[in-house]
Amino acid sequence: MNRLKNKRSFDFPKGMLVSKKYEIQAKLGDGWEGEVYRVREIDTDVERAAKFFYPRKTVNDGLIKDYIKKLHKLRACNALIKYIGKDDFYLEGVRIPYLLSDFIEGYTLDTYVSSWYNGEMEPFRALRLFYDIVRAVEEIHLNGEFHGDLHSDNIIIQKSSLHYDLKLIDVFHPKKGKTFSMEDDMVFLARLLYDMTGGKNNYKYLPLIIKNICCGLKRKLILKKFNNATALRVFIENSSWEDGLF
Repeated sequence: MNRLKNKRSFDFPKGMLVSKKYEIQAKLGDGWEGEVYRVREIDTDVERAAKFFYPRKTVNDGLIKDYIKKLHKLRACNALIKYIGKDDFYLEGVRIPYLLSDFIEGYTLDTYVSSWYNGEMEPFRALRLFYDIVRAVEEIHLNGEFHGDLHSDNIIIQKSSLHYDLKLIDVFHPKKGKTFSMEDDMVFLARLLYDMTGGKNNYKYLPLIIKNICCGLKRKLILKKFNNATALRVFIENSSWEDGLF
């Protein structure tokens, strides 16, 4: 039991049964709270995503309930993956809680940028994709909430055409004693655009509109311009895209 409680990774094998209802298919990702797997619902053969929480004091039932309440509050946000339910199972005598949600096929933003654009998107393409990410985050902000963990592995790109179809995953609910806000989302967003366009080595060559959003990744400058996603969306819509983007 103690060994499991101190583990930093579950590493569930493919084919493992969970609660006699689900079969592990593949690991999708991990974080400080736990790990996410693609699972198959045995009765229906439908694939789901399951987030398994590590059995630690820092990840308790209260935190998980707050997490669920936040997902429920944001259920109308189209860009968020939909929560289905909560369950738990016992492994080596230890209760492992987990949450089920829709399984969404696609690429993480990190994989999308690195695989299709060699880690550096052209400024116009990057700004076009970034605009859709901002609109997705705006849905959360308009509901009085924040995402809290915006990074390239928490954004799924399903396909792209004139508009990008994307989903945000793993909405973060902070541990007791820690605070996050919409302002943190704005700093995360600036970092996303910075990384999408090549990061430090390419920054000085980028168009002014992108530099005006990234602000050299200086938190105070970013928040002076953009205190929420709506402010950033309005800025993008009312800025000139021609200068340096084509």
